[in-house]
Amino acid sequence: MRLYKNSILVLLLISTLDASSLKEIIQSTLKNNENLKASVIDSRAKEKAYNSVENTHNPTLSAGISHSRLDIDTRAIQVKDTLMGSLKLGIDIYDGGKSSAIKRQKSYEYQASKLDTITTQKETILQIVTLFFQTKTAIDSIEVFKEKGITLKAQYQRMKTKYDIKMVTIDEVLKLRSEYETNQYTIEEIKYQKEELLETLSLLSGRKIKSIDDSVLPNVKNLTLRDSEHIESLNLSLKALDENVKIVESAKNIQVRLEDSLNVYNYSDYNEKLLMDLPETQNQLNISLTYRLFDTTTKHQIEVAKLAKLASNERVIFAKNQEKSTFNLAKKKLITQQLKINSLKSAVEMGESVYKLVKIKYQNGTVDNITYLDALSKRTFNKALYRQALNNYEIAKANYYFSSGIDYKRVLKRW
Repeated sequence: MRLYKNSILVLLLISTLDASSLKEIIQSTLKNNENLKASVIDSRAKEKAYNSVENTHNPTLSAGISHSRLDIDTRAIQVKDTLMGSLKLGIDIYDGGKSSAIKRQKSYEYQASKLDTITTQKETILQIVTLFFQTKTAIDSIEVFKEKGITLKAQYQRMKTKYDIKMVTIDEVLKLRSEYETNQYTIEEIKYQKEELLETLSLLSGRKIKSIDDSVLPNVKNLTLRDSEHIESLNLSLKALDENVKIVESAKNIQVRLEDSLNVYNYSDYNEKLLMDLPETQNQLNISLTYRLFDTTTKHQIEVAKLAKLASNERVIFAKNQEKSTFNLAKKKLITQQLKINSLKSAVEMGESVYKLVKIKYQNGTVDNITYLDALSKRTFNKALYRQALNNYEIAKANYYFSSGIDYKRVLKRW
């Protein structure tokens, strides 16, 4: 047993040198995760969409060139070849409030996208925390079952020696051997789970995670529930839908547009005696006022937009109630998990005492191997459950922190 403990200490020392902390993995994830990068890019796209409608008068400047030729039965007073170059400036003096509503809509969508990016970051961090402590549980379980394996192997060899001198039956030897082999299989199964978890951590963080350290989350007390970035984003999306209603309604308002065109002409193949006063340059100013008297779609489009806004409002109400419920449950879970740790700590101490007592009786031959193996299994099971409870407590802390709407940067700064 002393050799086993010394070996474990050496292995832990070596692994610690290459172990990744929870904070390092989170920072790497925020920097390298492709989904988070995509979220940032989506937000930039929303920003560009907002910039494209920032000028509500929609000024346009266009240039054009055209050539026309007349053939067959042309009159003497007609120009056969005309080349025209044009430069046109247009601006919406009033478009019924449509452009202003679009500008506000795109602004809300851009602000919402930035909050959605933060929400995605928090969800990913929570996923990292969960995977980290699940990995830690697997590592702790491997250590516990390895300790059990060493004990079983020692008892198996002791019984085999007794069997060789006809002191015990073959059943006792085979029972210990079977338990040892089952234990070894359990270790290999947990090792696979550990590698699977480490691989997922590597994928999310964008770096190879070979081992992890003994990081724990900092303690943050007296948290109060506040609207999360998700709720704020939904509220902004609701405002964007309200602007969408105004965009559709703008079709019923007066539209006023101003256009100024500068045209330059060049003529050829015409009768210069009859056509002596052809214009070379012309400027045309045009102002138009339109009002839609009737259409068959605007009314229905307004109803669609209003219903979409109503549905979104219901989602906001549900999301708020859901976050309140999640926060309260997370708070209770944290308390329950702490009670579980205290209970399992007592179970571990009791299991250790019972095992030591049964072990002495077993070696003295006063109890059978079934009683001994049962005590050993309970001891191992309680140890594994206790370690798992400690790690689950850290996961519960993370769920409590993030369900409160706290800024994740506050938690990272406490490390």
